[in-house]
Amino acid sequence: MHRFSRALGRVLASGFTALAMISPAHAAGEEADTVSMPHDPGRYGIVVSATKTSRNPLDVPNGTAVVSGRELRRSGARTLSDALIDVVGLETGGGSDNGGRLPNIGMWGLKEFDALLVTVDGVPVGGPFNPSLAQIAVDDIERIEIVKGPQGTLHGVSAFAGMVQVFTDRATPGRGSLTLGGGDFTNFHGTAHGHHEMNGWDLDGSLSGLHDDGWQDRTESETYRGRISLGHALGRGHLSGDVSYLHDRADFGSPLPVDGGVPVPGFDRDRNYGIRDGELGHDVIGVNSHGSWPVSQHVRVDHTLGFAYDSQRALRSFFPDPDAITSPIAVDAEGVLLEPKETSVFEDLRAVSRFEAGGHHELVTGAAITWGHTKASGIGFDFDQDLDDPSSTPSSGDVPVGDHRSFDDKRTFLGLYAHHEWTPVRALTLSGGGRFDHTDEKLSAFGQEVGFPATTTSDSKNTGEWSGDIAALVRLVPEGTKGVEAVNLYGNWKSSFKPAAPNLTEAENAEILDPEHTHSIEGGVKARALDGQLALDVSGFQMDFHNLVVAILDASSQPALINAGHERFKGWEVSLTAAPKQVPGLSLSGGYGWHDPRFVQFTFVTPGGAFRDVSGKLLELAPRLLWNLRASYAPDRGPGGWVAVRHQGERALTRRNTFFTGPFSEVDAGLSFELPRVRVNVTGRNLGDDRHYVAESEIGDSQFYVAPPRRISAEVTLPF
Repeated sequence: MHRFSRALGRVLASGFTALAMISPAHAAGEEADTVSMPHDPGRYGIVVSATKTSRNPLDVPNGTAVVSGRELRRSGARTLSDALIDVVGLETGGGSDNGGRLPNIGMWGLKEFDALLVTVDGVPVGGPFNPSLAQIAVDDIERIEIVKGPQGTLHGVSAFAGMVQVFTDRATPGRGSLTLGGGDFTNFHGTAHGHHEMNGWDLDGSLSGLHDDGWQDRTESETYRGRISLGHALGRGHLSGDVSYLHDRADFGSPLPVDGGVPVPGFDRDRNYGIRDGELGHDVIGVNSHGSWPVSQHVRVDHTLGFAYDSQRALRSFFPDPDAITSPIAVDAEGVLLEPKETSVFEDLRAVSRFEAGGHHELVTGAAITWGHTKASGIGFDFDQDLDDPSSTPSSGDVPVGDHRSFDDKRTFLGLYAHHEWTPVRALTLSGGGRFDHTDEKLSAFGQEVGFPATTTSDSKNTGEWSGDIAALVRLVPEGTKGVEAVNLYGNWKSSFKPAAPNLTEAENAEILDPEHTHSIEGGVKARALDGQLALDVSGFQMDFHNLVVAILDASSQPALINAGHERFKGWEVSLTAAPKQVPGLSLSGGYGWHDPRFVQFTFVTPGGAFRDVSGKLLELAPRLLWNLRASYAPDRGPGGWVAVRHQGERALTRRNTFFTGPFSEVDAGLSFELPRVRVNVTGRNLGDDRHYVAESEIGDSQFYVAPPRRISAEVTLPF
């Protein structure tokens, strides 16, 4: 603890000294680059993720949402779950196989970790592999854009069910800011931002550090990160570059085994049953570049380039299945240590053309490549635990090695795309496009049980397929109508595909599964009234999913991944927001969602050799009913506050839907006080102390991560 505090103090002190030299920044001007958008802390009325060009959300024929970074800072958001938890229809919670602070994001009832494309400033975090959510700095966010449903036409195979795009904060008003805070579970955090403009150069930077002891025993975590960005005019265009570093290390916290719909007797949700030195770690170096150049009066060229090297360490243990409980207190556990080294490169080069010909046209054409290489080596092991004796949980160095394993995985995604939007008259916009992606993956794995012959497997798959979309948007309200600014109807059809992610922990399961496919239809209405004081969004959707990758138990009761036939996700969502001008800073919002995620056709073989048909059953841990309410008062000066309530209905705990977990409600609230030279926030999360399940493990069978308990934090922000 003291060692961390001293290190954090040194890092932040040097960063604050450097950032204090930065002079006041001018307001950010409009950039042509589709990633460097105008800073609009008030309304955030622009999205670029759905079309790769600046667009009012009213004119996007797709369900979208925008989360304000300014609001995140005022509400004391410290995790990605905190940042996304009040977006209508989204499911997030603190905890997953990737760590206690990282969520498994659910959208439209689908909660598959690699189903969504997650980017930072247009660059996929994790490259062609699973999204690396540890790379998202929640304290360095200008805004988050969420686009629902398949987005394969413009964003490729990783966006086959939706996307979340994070934009870093590059327009901090004034010279900069310093934030220091802390809270329950010995949480300490600090952040410094700065922005400087001089002689055509834009310099922007961010430093942060965090320490947290965690709500389970032995779940300490720490994070250090820094970013420096530099931009300058280049000819008639603009070029910018970023260099970032992340050190993120967290002790692994175990999920809770559940059998028959209830926790297995003898297990305590707040106790950590993982291997004593279990951890999840990332050391990431990233280099990104963004550029935009006008080619003619009607055409410009944009580019986004990203490189990342991620040195990881994952030491985790799980209980294979309920049969691992060999007596009331004795438990057999299995563990894996892997140390992946992941390198990824991303480049997207596109041309944006605007012209008039029988109406207004916008054409986006481009090519993108995502390349990644992961090598890893590690060991597997088994050990026994005594539930009545926490000291019986060993460290990995005290456990005999059961096997040695390694893998080498290379992936290349190459896509060519075009998307055209035509507005023949103001009342109607038609759009559509297509993309051809060629994907290539080569996988080899090695495994050797101690005392037995080695097993070597390899697999490769080349796939070339099309994604596409068509959409229409009808504006029912004439321009200039008083009282009602817009009532826009929209509908779309979309299709995407994605190579399946293999199981990289077991050599004998190193198989590349069949690609996953999605086809969706969506329709809705977007309405705005009283000069934007009222906003209503209603959408209905149906997404058919083929070859969804799910975990089952194989013949030896080990978790394995297989393709799951045909699933259907359908439902509707409603959001309503009021921001009365008579009370500046006041915002009231609410949302309602009804989801119906089901297996249409899926049969698999149980460890006992029997066929099990779950066709027509609900997917595990996917709620059918979701609603949320939020009230916020955030004036420019003086006291403010907010309160948020959210609810989810019952959810299936088993694939056969034999057991369900009950509905739950959660309440967060906060108070703030803002002055020209200081802002103080006090935030309470999960004030009702509801301990619902937030995610199911994909590695440990019938094991669920539990929501963190009630926690309080406070922070002080000092502009300088």
